[in-house]
Amino acid sequence: MGKFKVYSKILLKQIVTKFKKPVVYEIPRCGVSFTKMNKLSSEMKGLKAVNGQDTKAKIFKVNSKSPEMVFAYVSQMAEFVVPNLNSPSKKDKQKLLELGAYIKKLQPLIKDIELYKEASAFMK
Repeated sequence: MGKFKVYSKILLKQIVTKFKKPVVYEIPRCGVSFTKMNKLSSEMKGLKAVNGQDTKAKIFKVNSKSPEMVFAYVSQMAEFVVPNLNSPSKKDKQKLLELGAYIKKLQPLIKDIELYKEASAFMK
């Protein structure tokens, strides 16, 4: 697909997404502190942490209009879960399995990941 076609499809998806209502996604914390997750969600455009959450809960809630943004958020979160991928501990492996299970649950909702992958190939 040509560069122009890819970018025009992305622009169309962004316009459609702008008018969608945000959905609440419940993300397992996997041992990441509430403060780190809140800070990461505030840094990402298109995600907003739900107010009034319990800081001790095992689930972190975010509002997002697209599951692709939640996928990107969970991918960034993985860096906090396992700081050293070369030698993860048993607890780290368990946390990664939990995160992987959430990603598998999220994948059917993601429809445009291939389009974004193709666009990122043009940026390199």
